[in-house]
Amino acid sequence: MTTQPAAATLPRTTTMRLPAALAFIAGVTDVTSWILLGGLFTAHITGNLVVIAANLVSGTPPRLASVLALPVFLLTTIAATMLARRFANNRTRTTRVLLGAQALLLTVAAALSFTGTASANPDAALAVTIGLCAVCAMAAQNAYLHLVPVTAPSTAVMTGNIVAATIAAVDLVTSRGQSPAARAKWQAAWPLLAGFVGGCLLGAAASTVLGDHAAVVPAILALGLFGGVVFREAETAP
Repeated sequence: MTTQPAAATLPRTTTMRLPAALAFIAGVTDVTSWILLGGLFTAHITGNLVVIAANLVSGTPPRLASVLALPVFLLTTIAATMLARRFANNRTRTTRVLLGAQALLLTVAAALSFTGTASANPDAALAVTIGLCAVCAMAAQNAYLHLVPVTAPSTAVMTGNIVAATIAAVDLVTSRGQSPAARAKWQAAWPLLAGFVGGCLLGAAASTVLGDHAAVVPAILALGLFGGVVFREAETAP
């Protein structure tokens, strides 16, 4: 039987804030790729299926990156799961590897964005590579959320979070704020919504101001988050 190290359990404030921070990064990544890479969804990955279906019905050839996004996302998730199992469910090590992989992949995408104008041809090798790096980064993020925390909050698809927040808000109003369960659900849902929406707004602004180089924004955020998580784990280590 494998014993989890004490550092594997993040402080309560970290467990509440980390998913919101990841939702923020997902929002930035998704919007920058959608604006700059021909409508590619890198975080809301199933959105590509809708776009591909619409393209097929209208007779428009689907984007190469959109076609590759789902299988690449699945393969990255498989690889992440196998790595986590190999670490014997060591949550600290899994966290470092998966969030580190997210930061590295987004950094690679950012670096590639300075080698050419990817938005000029979303089907060119440069744009496809940048997009798939971002897809792999989001797969690593989502795999982390399912493999490490006790629950797996959604940081990319906000429909479920909107429903949960709405139900919690109704229950809070009808109970006049006296329902602990509704309060807990509200506190779990609204940071994810706020994080993702805030990330989308920043991604849109960055795409307008920085153009193709907007990929540097999610990279910086992911590197900062990874550094913060490692620092907190070091602080809480026995």
